[in-house]
Amino acid sequence: MSATTKRVVAEVTVRPFFTLALAGAACCLAGGAQAANLLTNGGFEEGPALNFGTYYRGPLTPTGWSALPGYTPPDILSSAYVQTGAGFAQLLSAHGGNRYLDTNSASPTGGLYQDISGLTPGSLLTMSFWSGRWAQNSSGTLVASLMDGATVLGSTTVTLPYAPGATSATWTEYVVTAIAPTSGTVRVQFIGASGSTARGAPALDDVSLTAAGAAVPEPQAWALMILGFGLAGSALRGRPTAADA
Repeated sequence: MSATTKRVVAEVTVRPFFTLALAGAACCLAGGAQAANLLTNGGFEEGPALNFGTYYRGPLTPTGWSALPGYTPPDILSSAYVQTGAGFAQLLSAHGGNRYLDTNSASPTGGLYQDISGLTPGSLLTMSFWSGRWAQNSSGTLVASLMDGATVLGSTTVTLPYAPGATSATWTEYVVTAIAPTSGTVRVQFIGASGSTARGAPALDDVSLTAAGAAVPEPQAWALMILGFGLAGSALRGRPTAADA
Protein backbone atom coordinates (compact mmCIF):
# COMPACT_ATOMS: atom_id res chain seq x y z
CA MET A 1 0.00 0.00 0.00
CA SER A 2 1.44 3.38 -0.95
CA ALA A 3 2.09 6.26 1.46
CA THR A 4 -0.57 8.27 -0.35
CA THR A 5 -3.10 5.51 0.21
CA LYS A 6 -2.18 5.28 3.89
CA ARG A 7 -2.60 9.00 4.29
CA VAL A 8 -6.06 8.93 2.72
CA VAL A 9 -7.09 6.09 5.04
CA ALA A 10 -5.90 8.05 8.06
CA GLU A 11 -7.82 11.11 6.96
CA VAL A 12 -10.99 9.11 6.39
CA THR A 13 -10.61 7.50 9.81
CA VAL A 14 -10.01 10.80 11.61
CA ARG A 15 -12.59 12.89 9.81
CA PRO A 16 -15.59 11.48 11.73
CA PHE A 17 -14.01 12.61 15.00
CA PHE A 18 -13.55 16.14 13.67
CA THR A 19 -17.09 16.04 12.30
CA LEU A 20 -18.39 14.94 15.69
CA ALA A 21 -16.59 17.75 17.46
CA LEU A 22 -17.55 20.47 15.03
CA ALA A 23 -21.14 19.28 14.63
CA GLY A 24 -21.62 19.15 18.38
CA ALA A 25 -20.15 22.61 18.82
CA ALA A 26 -22.35 24.00 16.06
CA CYS A 27 -25.39 22.45 17.69
CA CYS A 28 -24.57 24.01 21.07
CA LEU A 29 -23.85 27.38 19.50
CA ALA A 30 -27.08 27.33 17.55
CA GLY A 31 -29.03 26.51 20.69
CA GLY A 32 -27.39 29.37 22.60
CA ALA A 33 -28.09 31.82 19.77
CA GLN A 34 -31.85 31.30 20.02
CA ALA A 35 -32.39 33.99 22.64
CA ALA A 36 -35.59 34.35 24.60
CA ASN A 37 -38.05 37.16 23.97
CA LEU A 38 -36.55 40.33 25.46
CA LEU A 39 -39.94 42.03 25.76
CA THR A 40 -42.13 42.04 28.83
CA ASN A 41 -45.70 40.93 28.14
CA GLY A 42 -45.33 40.70 24.37
CA GLY A 43 -48.67 38.88 24.17
CA PHE A 44 -50.53 41.54 26.25
CA GLU A 45 -51.90 38.90 28.61
CA GLU A 46 -50.82 40.72 31.80
CA GLY A 47 -52.80 43.67 33.23
CA PRO A 48 -54.64 45.86 33.49
CA ALA A 49 -57.94 44.27 34.48
CA LEU A 50 -60.60 44.60 31.78
CA ASN A 51 -62.77 47.50 32.90
CA PHE A 52 -65.60 46.87 30.44
CA GLY A 53 -66.00 43.14 30.98
CA THR A 54 -64.47 41.86 27.76
CA TYR A 55 -62.15 44.75 26.93
CA TYR A 56 -60.17 47.61 28.47
CA ARG A 57 -60.25 51.24 27.44
CA GLY A 58 -58.55 53.89 29.47
CA PRO A 59 -55.31 55.63 30.37
CA LEU A 60 -53.37 52.45 31.16
CA THR A 61 -51.29 50.30 28.82
CA PRO A 62 -50.54 46.57 29.04
CA THR A 63 -48.07 45.71 31.81
CA GLY A 64 -44.50 46.45 30.71
CA TRP A 65 -45.56 48.92 27.99
CA SER A 66 -45.88 52.72 28.02
CA ALA A 67 -48.19 55.10 26.19
CA LEU A 68 -46.46 56.96 23.39
CA PRO A 69 -46.61 60.71 24.11
CA GLY A 70 -49.26 62.40 21.98
CA TYR A 71 -51.12 59.15 21.30
CA THR A 72 -54.01 57.38 23.01
CA PRO A 73 -53.25 54.00 24.65
CA PRO A 74 -54.68 51.22 22.45
CA ASP A 75 -57.77 49.27 23.48
CA ILE A 76 -57.09 45.82 24.96
CA LEU A 77 -59.59 43.26 23.67
CA SER A 78 -60.21 39.75 24.96
CA SER A 79 -61.25 36.81 22.81
CA ALA A 80 -64.64 37.03 24.54
CA TYR A 81 -65.23 40.48 23.07
CA VAL A 82 -67.92 40.38 20.36
CA GLN A 83 -68.74 43.20 17.97
CA THR A 84 -71.76 42.97 15.68
CA GLY A 85 -73.66 45.03 13.13
CA ALA A 86 -73.27 45.73 9.44
CA GLY A 87 -69.79 47.07 8.77
CA PHE A 88 -68.64 46.31 12.33
CA ALA A 89 -68.78 42.51 12.64
CA GLN A 90 -66.01 40.72 14.49
CA LEU A 91 -63.56 38.78 12.29
CA LEU A 92 -60.70 37.70 14.59
CA SER A 93 -60.02 36.70 18.17
CA ALA A 94 -56.59 36.72 19.84
CA HIS A 95 -53.74 35.19 17.86
CA GLY A 96 -52.26 33.63 20.99
CA GLY A 97 -53.57 33.56 24.54
CA ASN A 98 -56.69 35.57 25.33
CA ARG A 99 -55.83 39.22 24.64
CA TYR A 100 -54.81 41.41 21.72
CA LEU A 101 -54.82 45.11 20.86
CA ASP A 102 -56.93 47.33 18.68
CA THR A 103 -54.08 49.77 18.09
CA ASN A 104 -56.23 52.84 18.43
CA SER A 105 -58.99 53.66 20.89
CA ALA A 106 -61.66 56.37 21.04
CA SER A 107 -59.10 58.47 19.15
CA PRO A 108 -58.24 57.67 15.50
CA THR A 109 -54.59 57.14 16.56
CA GLY A 110 -52.98 55.11 19.28
CA GLY A 111 -49.44 54.29 20.28
CA LEU A 112 -47.31 52.40 22.78
CA TYR A 113 -43.68 51.46 23.26
CA GLN A 114 -41.22 49.49 25.36
CA ASP A 115 -37.54 50.32 25.89
CA ILE A 116 -35.00 47.48 26.02
CA SER A 117 -31.51 48.19 27.38
CA GLY A 118 -28.34 46.20 27.97
CA LEU A 119 -28.07 45.09 24.34
CA THR A 120 -24.69 44.29 22.81
CA PRO A 121 -23.88 47.01 20.24
CA GLY A 122 -23.72 45.51 16.78
CA SER A 123 -25.90 42.51 17.59
CA LEU A 124 -28.70 41.60 15.20
CA LEU A 125 -32.15 42.51 16.50
CA THR A 126 -35.23 40.74 15.17
CA MET A 127 -38.71 41.94 16.05
CA SER A 128 -41.71 39.91 14.98
CA PHE A 129 -45.39 40.58 15.54
CA TRP A 130 -48.81 39.53 14.27
CA SER A 131 -51.42 41.86 12.83
CA GLY A 132 -54.73 41.61 11.01
CA ARG A 133 -58.22 42.98 10.39
CA TRP A 134 -59.95 42.13 13.65
CA ALA A 135 -63.36 43.53 12.55
CA GLN A 136 -65.05 44.83 9.42
CA ASN A 137 -64.31 48.39 10.48
CA SER A 138 -60.66 47.63 11.27
CA SER A 139 -58.56 49.55 8.77
CA GLY A 140 -55.77 52.07 8.35
CA THR A 141 -52.11 51.59 9.21
CA LEU A 142 -49.92 50.13 11.89
CA VAL A 143 -46.32 51.37 11.90
CA ALA A 144 -43.88 49.13 13.77
CA SER A 145 -40.42 50.54 14.46
CA LEU A 146 -37.16 49.84 16.24
CA MET A 147 -35.82 53.18 17.45
CA ASP A 148 -32.59 54.61 18.85
CA GLY A 149 -33.82 57.89 20.27
CA ALA A 150 -35.27 59.74 17.28
CA THR A 151 -33.42 57.53 14.80
CA VAL A 152 -35.38 54.78 13.06
CA LEU A 153 -33.23 51.62 12.97
CA GLY A 154 -35.85 49.52 11.19
CA SER A 155 -39.53 49.85 10.40
CA THR A 156 -42.46 48.31 8.54
CA THR A 157 -46.03 49.45 7.91
CA VAL A 158 -49.14 47.28 7.89
CA THR A 159 -51.84 48.79 5.65
CA LEU A 160 -55.46 47.62 5.70
CA PRO A 161 -57.88 49.29 3.26
CA TYR A 162 -61.36 49.99 4.59
CA ALA A 163 -63.48 46.92 3.83
CA PRO A 164 -66.83 47.05 5.68
CA GLY A 165 -68.10 44.07 3.68
CA ALA A 166 -65.24 41.73 4.64
CA THR A 167 -66.41 38.27 5.73
CA SER A 168 -63.11 36.80 6.93
CA ALA A 169 -59.61 37.77 7.99
CA THR A 170 -56.34 36.15 9.03
CA TRP A 171 -53.44 37.01 11.27
CA THR A 172 -50.20 37.77 9.41
CA GLU A 173 -46.70 37.79 10.88
CA TYR A 174 -44.38 40.72 10.16
CA VAL A 175 -40.64 40.97 10.88
CA VAL A 176 -38.37 43.98 11.39
CA THR A 177 -34.60 43.65 11.74
CA ALA A 178 -31.96 46.15 12.81
CA ILE A 179 -28.47 46.38 14.31
CA ALA A 180 -28.25 47.26 18.00
CA PRO A 181 -26.88 50.81 18.41
CA THR A 182 -23.82 51.79 20.42
CA SER A 183 -26.13 53.00 23.22
CA GLY A 184 -27.22 49.40 23.81
CA THR A 185 -30.83 50.57 24.10
CA VAL A 186 -33.62 50.21 21.57
CA ARG A 187 -37.26 51.25 21.64
CA VAL A 188 -39.93 48.92 20.27
CA GLN A 189 -42.71 51.23 19.07
CA PHE A 190 -46.15 50.82 17.51
CA ILE A 191 -48.45 53.52 16.12
CA GLY A 192 -51.91 52.62 14.88
CA ALA A 193 -54.14 54.96 12.85
CA SER A 194 -57.62 54.29 11.47
CA GLY A 195 -58.43 57.74 10.13
CA SER A 196 -61.84 57.80 11.85
CA THR A 197 -63.30 57.57 15.34
CA ALA A 198 -65.81 55.06 13.92
CA ARG A 199 -63.10 52.62 12.83
CA GLY A 200 -60.70 50.36 14.63
CA ALA A 201 -57.04 50.24 13.62
CA PRO A 202 -55.14 47.05 12.70
CA ALA A 203 -54.89 44.48 15.50
CA LEU A 204 -51.61 43.62 17.23
CA ASP A 205 -50.59 40.47 19.12
CA ASP A 206 -47.62 38.31 20.11
CA VAL A 207 -44.73 40.78 19.78
CA SER A 208 -41.23 39.35 20.13
CA LEU A 209 -37.73 40.86 20.17
CA THR A 210 -34.58 38.76 20.10
CA ALA A 211 -30.90 39.68 19.84
CA ALA A 212 -28.16 37.56 18.27
CA GLY A 213 -24.57 38.65 18.79
CA ALA A 214 -21.21 36.98 18.23
CA ALA A 215 -21.59 33.37 19.25
CA VAL A 216 -19.47 32.29 22.24
CA PRO A 217 -19.09 28.52 22.74
CA GLU A 218 -20.78 27.21 25.86
CA PRO A 219 -18.94 24.79 28.22
CA GLN A 220 -20.54 21.71 26.68
CA ALA A 221 -19.44 22.86 23.21
CA TRP A 222 -15.84 23.22 24.37
CA ALA A 223 -15.97 19.79 26.05
CA LEU A 224 -17.28 18.14 22.89
CA MET A 225 -14.66 19.80 20.71
CA ILE A 226 -11.82 18.79 23.06
CA LEU A 227 -13.10 15.22 23.13
CA GLY A 228 -13.28 15.08 19.35
CA PHE A 229 -9.82 16.54 18.88
CA GLY A 230 -8.42 14.13 21.51
CA LEU A 231 -9.90 11.14 19.72
CA ALA A 232 -8.58 12.45 16.41
CA GLY A 233 -5.09 12.78 17.91
CA SER A 234 -5.21 9.24 19.27
CA ALA A 235 -6.22 7.92 15.87
CA LEU A 236 -3.35 9.74 14.20
CA ARG A 237 -0.82 8.36 16.71
CA GLY A 238 -2.08 4.84 16.11
CA ARG A 239 -1.70 4.98 12.32
CA PRO A 240 1.56 4.29 10.42
CA THR A 241 3.05 7.32 8.72
CA ALA A 242 4.60 7.53 5.29
CA ALA A 243 8.06 7.23 6.89
CA ASP A 244 7.08 3.90 8.49
CA ALA A 245 6.10 2.35 5.16
